[in-house]
Amino acid sequence: MNDILALAKVDFSSVFISVFLILMGIKAAVSLLEWMINKLGLETKWMRKHRQEHELLQQTAQSLASLQKNFEESMLLDNLMAAQREILADKINEKYKYYISIQGIPDDEVDEFTNLHTAYKGVGGNHSGDVKFEYCINHLPVIPVETKLVIE
Repeated sequence: MNDILALAKVDFSSVFISVFLILMGIKAAVSLLEWMINKLGLETKWMRKHRQEHELLQQTAQSLASLQKNFEESMLLDNLMAAQREILADKINEKYKYYISIQGIPDDEVDEFTNLHTAYKGVGGNHSGDVKFEYCINHLPVIPVETKLVIE
């Protein structure tokens, strides 16, 4: 019972302050030791692990930045190709309608039309452009074109 009474008379605020001061002293001693190790150029296991984690984090951040840049460039390229595909499809459609209306392909436009279709296929053109091209090439005659140069 005397032990319990003695425990009740203990000043807990001074005990907490003492424990806090001891912990602060330990923290200061560890910080001082760490500073001395850094000044001597030594590396502890904890410091090596911390440095390796930092390097890995930096490498991961750089890789993510590179992937994001590649993704943005890829998206831009995809959008440009889609736009170009639509322009080429429109050109093929215009030429298809024109060649049907004149019932043939002018001789001087055969190579241009073939190159237009090749470019269309190169940017991922679909089947409708192929059908129009194949119809013109296989079913319409080549119309000879006579050109005269005017020299003044």
